[in-house]
Amino acid sequence: MTWIEYLLNAAQKSKWNLELWVRYLNKVIQRDKILLSKTDIDYLMSSEELTSFQRVFLELALEKETTPWEMTVGMSEPTQSIHLQSVLKELKKE
Repeated sequence: MTWIEYLLNAAQKSKWNLELWVRYLNKVIQRDKILLSKTDIDYLMSSEELTSFQRVFLELALEKETTPWEMTVGMSEPTQSIHLQSVLKELKKE
């Protein structure tokens, strides 16, 4: 299965579900690399199988430091809660 096929299937399954679409995008958009080629991106951006929202979100998720990019790459990274860290520090003191 190519990345285009993967994302076209993903678009269909996550048509009106942002969180699911982001999870699928996380497989191809990572903090240190993007697994899609220029040809893949061009094809997906012109595909009628993606909703307008999915195309816009994909376009923004491909740009580093945008909110959609952060949401996408953040899916595979552990969350760092400041509150949780402070609670753990307090427990270690005891």
